[in-house]
Amino acid sequence: MEDEYNSRSSQLRKKSPGRPVIYFIITLAVAALGIAFGVTQFLAAQSMREELQPLEERLDQVEQENERLKEQYDEIYEENEKLREENKMLRSETVIDHGSRDTNKVAITINNGMKAELIDQALDSLGEYDIQATLFPMGSWVERQPEVWRRAVKEGHELGNSTYSHPPLTRITAEQVSAEINGWQEAVEEALGEPYHTYFFRPPYGDGFLTGPREQKEQLQELIAEKGMFAVLWDVEAMFALRHGAYTSERITEHVLANARGGSIVLLHFHPEDIAALPAILSGLRDQDLEPCSLSELLLAESQT
Repeated sequence: MEDEYNSRSSQLRKKSPGRPVIYFIITLAVAALGIAFGVTQFLAAQSMREELQPLEERLDQVEQENERLKEQYDEIYEENEKLREENKMLRSETVIDHGSRDTNKVAITINNGMKAELIDQALDSLGEYDIQATLFPMGSWVERQPEVWRRAVKEGHELGNSTYSHPPLTRITAEQVSAEINGWQEAVEEALGEPYHTYFFRPPYGDGFLTGPREQKEQLQELIAEKGMFAVLWDVEAMFALRHGAYTSERITEHVLANARGGSIVLLHFHPEDIAALPAILSGLRDQDLEPCSLSELLLAESQT
């Protein structure tokens, strides 16, 4: 029985196609799939190369353009470097005490500012006449009452640096002067909540510019120029001029109107008498065909002759 079963199994194996054929067919199928996949990959790679070629050309163009722009930037930087040096030289050599005499503009500048109510009163008067002025507060006072200085800037008035604590500049070192200027800047930016740049520096009491040795004045001018500012004085003021008599708003008004002319820089203070005189000064200047304005307006004013 067993011999008969083995004999039949042997005959069946002889009649079947056999495993080698099946393996061969499978191998051919796998090879065909491999060739098809390879061809597909080749075509895809070829297509990708064709797509990349214009991108590579564009990249080359961008690199060339960047190189050209870099050369232009270097040229502009060199030119600006020269302009910065010239500008610094100009600022270090220039002390502004008045503007062009060929204009009817008169700059209204007000120093200090300890009491908020006086500052508000001044801002009210300036607003009534639609005039922007230049204000020179101490940095420490800006710290104490930031809201009133925010109002001033919001209403279009400009601030000038008058140091943090208002010391006589000839009695402190250059490092201390620099710290005073920086302290003012920090106090103002903290009060306003944003960066603020001014082109104007007013030395406390005019010290170092109206008084003091020439060498010290030159050093101060150089330091102020490095900070990007002009030293600004005045040609009309009342406090010192009227020191020998009664200091009243009427005398202040009379003095300012008698001495102001086109291009003048008027120095007032946030004192009760000065601020009380402000409306009469503003209207009186206009009656004389003079237009009150800020320092920037005066210095940028075109000749009217």
